[in-house]
Amino acid sequence: MFNDRDLGILGAGALLAVLCLFLPLSFTGKVVIGFLVLVGFMALALLRLGPDRVPPEVWMMRRFRYSMQTRQYVNQQAATRKTEGDPSPSKQKAQRPTVERERPAPSYQPQIPQATMRPVDLAWNEIGVYPLLTVLLGVVGIYFAVWLANGGAQELAFWLTWR
Repeated sequence: MFNDRDLGILGAGALLAVLCLFLPLSFTGKVVIGFLVLVGFMALALLRLGPDRVPPEVWMMRRFRYSMQTRQYVNQQAATRKTEGDPSPSKQKAQRPTVERERPAPSYQPQIPQATMRPVDLAWNEIGVYPLLTVLLGVVGIYFAVWLANGGAQELAFWLTWR
């Protein structure tokens, strides 16, 4: 179904979204911030990075290890051609074919840097939609209960009895 990592991230997101109710803002502000926190944690639970589609913490650990490891640089230069003795010019002219003389001049083509593809994927098949919807509906239910307790019941009664 899904692993503990995804469940932990979804649970932490739901807890932080509910804790957003304690912010000193209007109820609308609390709902907006809580929703953004929950969606952010859901995206983090689904996110897979790199060419082999690993979770962000594994990808970041690989990038950190790669950036910290020692690299071996080589100062490569063009190979020098050692000749034994002085070859006569007549031998060199006889060895070269005439096709090389008729070669067209290379045309100038500017090098355009190609964008490197950074694969990003969402792991819908690993996690599934049901855990995400369960967390979302649970948080919405808690927000609804808090709204009812803070005067939403009177407002709802007003709208239902109004003609």
